[in-house]
Amino acid sequence: MSNEPTLNELMERSGGPQAKASDAAANLHREPHREHRGASARLFGHGVAALHDQPVDEEDSWVTTYMDLLTLLLVLFVILLANADLSGSPSPSEQVLQAAAEQSAGLALTESELQAQFASSGLADGVEVSTSPGKVNIKLKDKILFHSGEAEFNQQAAQVMQTLTEVLKKNQLFISVEGHTDNIPISNQRFPSNWELSAARASVVVRFLAEQGIAPERMRAVGYADSAPLQTNTTAAGRSENRRVNVVLTEVE
Repeated sequence: MSNEPTLNELMERSGGPQAKASDAAANLHREPHREHRGASARLFGHGVAALHDQPVDEEDSWVTTYMDLLTLLLVLFVILLANADLSGSPSPSEQVLQAAAEQSAGLALTESELQAQFASSGLADGVEVSTSPGKVNIKLKDKILFHSGEAEFNQQAAQVMQTLTEVLKKNQLFISVEGHTDNIPISNQRFPSNWELSAARASVVVRFLAEQGIAPERMRAVGYADSAPLQTNTTAAGRSENRRVNVVLTEVE
């Protein structure tokens, strides 16, 4: 059998180097395109990563906070303006506070004046002046005005009542005169009980003030008998404290 190459083998041998050269040229032509695409991909990837990794500019972040603060301040000013009284007159709450302050100051002044007047008249031992919220309390011991079991003024009462009247004429306070007794029963033709005695004593004081020019509508007389004791009625000293006439001054309602 002959060893001569066939036609196909000759064609493969003759075309081999050219085919390889052609393939190499093709590869060289395609390689730049692959490198270009790879470089583009790498560049795009780095750009995206840079966008994600870029930090927020801290120098500009205060602007948002500053604008929020300005907005809140603007809202606050609008609310204040809406509730403001542009007429210049005090608000109702301010009027109430002002009236309470004036009332307190007026009562304190009356208390001080009463204490000074009774002290200068030498009557401080028989008169006690004090204040409680909204009130001036004048406690007149019974012996400084009345004899035991009676409802007519004694000789000392005129000086006490005149001093009291001078101060009361300087203001427009409401005057409540309250008579009090101890628990020792009284029963006679004029005073069947301590109720009548305490009410009669309060009425005598109110009548005197009215005769001195104090407006009757500013006053009232009340008898409490022994229903509101200050001290125990089991001792002589306690009963003496309970026998009294209280003059309570308050603002006119």
